[in-house]
Amino acid sequence: MKRTALIAGVITLLLALLTPMQVLAGGFMESKVVFGGEFILQENEVLAGDLVVFGGNAELREGSQVQGNIAFFGGQLTCSASVTGDIVGFGGKIALQPSAQVGGDVLLYGSAYQQEEGAKVVGQVLQFESLRPFGAVSPFRFELPNFDWLARGWTKWSGFLFRVFAWSALAILCGLLFPKLLDRIAAAVRRQAVITWVVGLVSVVVITVGLILLTITLILAPIAFLGFLLAGLGWFFGILGVGLETGRRIAEGLNQTWSLPITAGVGTFVLVLIINGVATLVPCVGWIVPFSVGLSGFGAVILTQFGLREVGF
Repeated sequence: MKRTALIAGVITLLLALLTPMQVLAGGFMESKVVFGGEFILQENEVLAGDLVVFGGNAELREGSQVQGNIAFFGGQLTCSASVTGDIVGFGGKIALQPSAQVGGDVLLYGSAYQQEEGAKVVGQVLQFESLRPFGAVSPFRFELPNFDWLARGWTKWSGFLFRVFAWSALAILCGLLFPKLLDRIAAAVRRQAVITWVVGLVSVVVITVGLILLTITLILAPIAFLGFLLAGLGWFFGILGVGLETGRRIAEGLNQTWSLPITAGVGTFVLVLIINGVATLVPCVGWIVPFSVGLSGFGAVILTQFGLREVGF
């Protein structure tokens, strides 16, 4: 009887989570997403939303307008338009033409940047160079012996740094696409971290046991698979929410004012660098730190229903 009640409760929870997923999908569809190829925003054309470009070329012609943010991953962005939000780039090249106007910040990771005379950026232009093996690590100039263990160690740490930058990139992207959702999750963590942690712990235990029981029944195994996906997505957004709050604390400490996507990216970078660094350096028990942070974020996701509602404490 208890087993049946638990399974029914887990199924009800999964059905309740489908509504936030529909809202997330709706918010994503409001933006223009380009995978490869070319995208041209014609003269006097208005894009009412964000623009996300993966590995393609985007040209925003003079007189056009983007009422949102721009994120591009590789490729080339040629902008002669008016952009109300931020521009974030990972790799590739960005060229701001004389008529370009950016109302926010320009944040670039390993991207070539060209700003013509007359182009205006209201916020800051922040550029970060790509990671280079050893050159940025050692202040001394000498050739290191070709030890196999050293190569293996660098491979391990380069993979670690890649994951940190990947988390930061995803935080910026989600900050561009779902700013209100992340803001509500971060607010829940800020107002009551202990409650969100307890809710996260209880939710992980209940969901794990329930999904295991669903898997055992075989017939309900597809629902269990969906549940694992939703729980993983909730954990992901929880980490980003904690990262956003971390970024806000950093900005306050530096007396800076950053836009939400940049705050989320910087905060998530620092957060993941620290917690994953502890997990890597401290054997056996190092995983407790990232797991505890994840519990707090996951609890905030549960309480806010994926950031769809405000939570007052």
